[in-house]
Amino acid sequence: MKPAGWPRYMIAKRLQSGQAGYYWNARNSDIDGGFTLHREALGTDYGHACVRAEQLNNQLDGWREGRHVVPSLDADPRFGSVDWWIESYYRSPAFLKLKDRTKPSYRYQLRLLADVETKAGGRLGELPAKSITPTAVDKVYETLRGGESGTKLRRANMTIDIAKKAWAVVQRTHPHQFGLSNPFVGLTRFRKSSTIQHATRAEALALSEAIRAYGHSHLAIVPLVCFEWLQRPENVLEGYLRWSDYRPRERPGHVRIVHHKTGAIVWHPLEAAGERFYPELEQRLSDLEKLALPIVVTLGEHGAPRPYSFSYAKRIVREARRVAGLPEHVTMTACRHGGMTELGDAELTEQGVMSLSGHRTPEAARGYVKKTEAQRFAAARKRRAWVLNLEHAANESQNEHPSKESEWKK
Repeated sequence: MKPAGWPRYMIAKRLQSGQAGYYWNARNSDIDGGFTLHREALGTDYGHACVRAEQLNNQLDGWREGRHVVPSLDADPRFGSVDWWIESYYRSPAFLKLKDRTKPSYRYQLRLLADVETKAGGRLGELPAKSITPTAVDKVYETLRGGESGTKLRRANMTIDIAKKAWAVVQRTHPHQFGLSNPFVGLTRFRKSSTIQHATRAEALALSEAIRAYGHSHLAIVPLVCFEWLQRPENVLEGYLRWSDYRPRERPGHVRIVHHKTGAIVWHPLEAAGERFYPELEQRLSDLEKLALPIVVTLGEHGAPRPYSFSYAKRIVREARRVAGLPEHVTMTACRHGGMTELGDAELTEQGVMSLSGHRTPEAARGYVKKTEAQRFAAARKRRAWVLNLEHAANESQNEHPSKESEWKK
């Protein structure tokens, strides 16, 4: 006898383990009529099986009434698979609230994960999400980084980080489709030990001059903006530095720097008591023609001012750098690292660095401030001054309070 509330089209079968296994079966007449969901295993948990069967029944009823109803994701034949998990994450508030510039990167990384080839020759995306164990993640991670000795570490690490977030989001709402723990947590990572080599002030100025000599006077501003005002090069190129941000009427002694990646806005001071802090950069800006609202634009093939694409700008920088004979490490990004490192050379506190750079945490800022010879000399000088002060204080104390032995000798 079936208990009260038994869902339509749900059946039970005795498994080899002795437990009851539950299944949902659509009618043959509905399948012949075009209904795409045929049969689904509902597991051994009676309560979960009832909930899932009702979801499928609702989908079947909607199909019968309209015969054109768009199936919900939970009624999709891929339900419970890795592909379903990833698509569920795309529809979640956690993904939808991401910035538009971030979403394509997340989709690309998760597509890499889903397209990993399995031993059977299929895709990882076709497997049940429950089958993704920590051991499986270890193998996937090795594949993503290009094999046991692979060097695609940044790509592999980013994929794992995003997958870990996506797993936690969907597991919370569909716990029965996942294992008890997040298999992406606790993975042993491999990371490159090399860091971006920063550009010096002289190199940033030389790169700017090389780009201007190459015929791109507006693009030539970018290395200096990255070095002096610490804005990300992609933000400058995307039009987040506008003429209206530079010495506006309401704040004529500042420039408004937008860090689109973090949402931080920094009103960067330009002068104090008549002394300008960035005379070279401001001179270059005064020489520029105002072609559009964004400061950095190119005329393009048809003469209409538009922002540079990041790939086109990098190509121009590479060519100008080669013609000028500058080292390959001198890039727009290296100029920003150089400006941050100069803050360290100037012995600014972490709070002072963050107030100019817009970083929200000391940890994020520290990766940009490279260790330099100037910082070591400053530290050594301060240490020596501290030692001398200690010795001076000890001598003063001895003169003021001579020992009994010294008095007897006198």
